[in-house]
Amino acid sequence: MASYTLIVMSDSHGDREIVEEIKNHYLGKVDAIFHNGDSELPSSDPVWEGIHVVAGNCDYDAGYPNTLITRFPNVTIAQTHGHLYGINFMWDKLDLFAQEADADICLYGHLHRAAAWQNGKTVFVNPGSVLQPRGDVMEKLYAKIEVTDHKIVVSYYTRQHEPYPSLSQEFSR
Repeated sequence: MASYTLIVMSDSHGDREIVEEIKNHYLGKVDAIFHNGDSELPSSDPVWEGIHVVAGNCDYDAGYPNTLITRFPNVTIAQTHGHLYGINFMWDKLDLFAQEADADICLYGHLHRAAAWQNGKTVFVNPGSVLQPRGDVMEKLYAKIEVTDHKIVVSYYTRQHEPYPSLSQEFSR
């Protein structure tokens, strides 16, 4: 039985300190750390060592990839910022990206709104923004994803690493 713990953040918009804080809090304690873009930091910044990071619409450094596919035994993670998939208007292109990757989890950002939902086998996760939240929940958040052979649990945390339980969800695999 394989199980994994993932940390996901997004839309830090120049706040290097929070990226470093979350990284230092979890590095070596989880299986992977992801940043879904709009960091506004150079792609060569040492803070990215040990973090899977993609380009957002506010990242002008060509050193970032637009998408990443990360594979663990029994789990495939598709990652993008989302702006290139038109997520402000529809989910079809993001869903197709996830299907093409045969993703169990699809990570995205861009909207600054924490959300987790499932379509088919794929669980889609937006960790919200660690700097500029939007929408109904105005808390600065990141996500922790726990994956087992039978379920995917998405939990949200504040910048102080305190649980934000009202958004947590569990999905069957």
